[in-house]
Amino acid sequence: MSPLLVEILRRLNLVLASTTVLFAFSLLAYLFVYNVRNAVARAFVRVLALVTIVYVGDVFLAAARLDAANPATRFWLHFEWIGVALVAPAFYHMGSALLATTGRAPARNGFYVLLAWAMGLVALADALFTQQIVGAPFGPAGAVRLAPGPLFGVFALGFALWTAGGTWHVWRARVRALTPRSRRRNASLLVAVVAPLSVFPYLAVGGASIAASPAIWHAVNIAANAALATMLVLVTYGVAFNGTLMPERAVRRDFVKYLVHGPALGAFALLMLQSVPRRLELSLGLPRDAVLSLAVVLGIVGYQFMVRAAKPYVDRIIFGGEGPDVMWLRRLDERLLTAHDLEQLFENIIAILCDRLRVTTGCIIGLGEGRPAVDAWTGERARTLALLAGIDLTELARQADADGYAGTHQDFRIYALRARGGGAFLGLLAVEDPARTLLPDEAATVASLVAAAQEALEERVIQQRVLASLRALEPELEGVQRLRGALEPVAGGTALLPDAAAPDDATTPASDAAFTGWVRDALAHYWGGPKLSESPLLGLGVVRRALAEHDGNPGRAIRSVLEQALEQLKPDDGERSPTASQWLLYNILELKFVRGHTVREIAERLALSESDLYRKQRVAIEALAQQLAVMEAGASTGLRTSGRTSTIPAE
Repeated sequence: MSPLLVEILRRLNLVLASTTVLFAFSLLAYLFVYNVRNAVARAFVRVLALVTIVYVGDVFLAAARLDAANPATRFWLHFEWIGVALVAPAFYHMGSALLATTGRAPARNGFYVLLAWAMGLVALADALFTQQIVGAPFGPAGAVRLAPGPLFGVFALGFALWTAGGTWHVWRARVRALTPRSRRRNASLLVAVVAPLSVFPYLAVGGASIAASPAIWHAVNIAANAALATMLVLVTYGVAFNGTLMPERAVRRDFVKYLVHGPALGAFALLMLQSVPRRLELSLGLPRDAVLSLAVVLGIVGYQFMVRAAKPYVDRIIFGGEGPDVMWLRRLDERLLTAHDLEQLFENIIAILCDRLRVTTGCIIGLGEGRPAVDAWTGERARTLALLAGIDLTELARQADADGYAGTHQDFRIYALRARGGGAFLGLLAVEDPARTLLPDEAATVASLVAAAQEALEERVIQQRVLASLRALEPELEGVQRLRGALEPVAGGTALLPDAAAPDDATTPASDAAFTGWVRDALAHYWGGPKLSESPLLGLGVVRRALAEHDGNPGRAIRSVLEQALEQLKPDDGERSPTASQWLLYNILELKFVRGHTVREIAERLALSESDLYRKQRVAIEALAQQLAVMEAGASTGLRTSGRTSTIPAE
């Protein structure tokens, strides 16, 4: 075998072993900082710490190339044995903690966890003092290991049993998960079995031929190190979600950014250090430290350019498939949450509730524009829709106690969700009734998740207002950019200004078949929002004129035109009456969209059923759209019209 190839493999093996140490320690720190309150994360942190110990010893032994007779060799091999002896118990503990998240009674598992740790500590003490499991170091430099003792087979059997037990717990957690999201995440943690399998001292009982061949030895270690580093990343990513209510995008973003700016940068620096050949020192006439420092500096600078070039692909990994809202929010330093984020937050709440109570169906129902809508659900959709159709939100809100519990309905436990301080009714959380009295820890879990759902719904209301205000500014900024482009000199050296009053083409938006829908969307965002500030109604001539009167603000311009059209629907004579037929269309639009009353409040005030109100509201919007068309016709002929539509659309 070529000495050059052996040296290349040796250095690559050293880089990957060092990278494994770096990744294990970095991911340990990541979980400790971001998710240390979760029992599964704490258990996996212990696994990472023990893997780090083993690979730190490997790196130092490989770098120093110590032989078996060196006293430092015994120290580092015993240091490694700390991780080897305890990693299987730590892995079993992690599997037990994961299984406990599915509601499994942990009493018996707690005994086995203590037994596993006790056996691991006994194995560690034996290696340090009695040497019945492993003995003195032996083997060639770079492949030294502890000789097997008479009880090594017993240790290997125990190691295999605890590893198999931990794997079984992870599999059981996957099987017991009742929601697809939980099953998918628990299944991904099965890869963690690579951790104990990768640190077991196989060479103590065989592999002499592999250890005697440097090229094969390094190649095997390279494959093992690469597999372990990949496992560490995948499992840490999965554990980062465990027990957290954060949306997947937020967790994925923080994790990828941490990898790029921490472990990946360190691994690249290690690669640069090992890539510098010794002959370069002689060629440049510089000391090795100077050459290595220069290599690291150049490598870090080059790494930044590589990260910048890869940024679009990294963004696709983080934000892919989640719609334009995510990228827009990213420009706000990612301080706000999208509807997709909130949906995932609600799904996480429902998934944890169902797993904890051992039921399959649950949902969160919020009030959107006064009407109930399912924000998140899991289980039987038909039951969720039946609950939505048959529930009286106002009555349930009155029945709710101080903690929000409103009793059972259609075999669901119902919790009213209110704003903080007993404020407005925001919606409800419904979870299938387990048909038993909740245990104290279950009741505490439910209370905390109900509080989280209440806070999320309240934050959604606030953020919708913020988003609406921010989006209202976007068309104005785009208008400035268009104006800037229009003011740039053309070939003849003159600047062209757009004619704000002239339509873009012969047709107007009022002639479009979707015109009534545009009016409906503008009314829905009457006090601000993208469907107002970005409405196709901006193409109307009457709105173009209003833009000049309102300093180019599209939201205020459309609102003023809608106010004019609504005023035209008001009857000429007679005092306003809530029940008079001639006032019906005006009252519906004014109460619903201008004053923002709920459907129930309007129906009670106008003496209508809610179903009848929805039909009348549709007629009222069509009448308003017809009135806008009349106003647009007057604007297109240069006339200011105050006339009313001659007919009101019938039902």
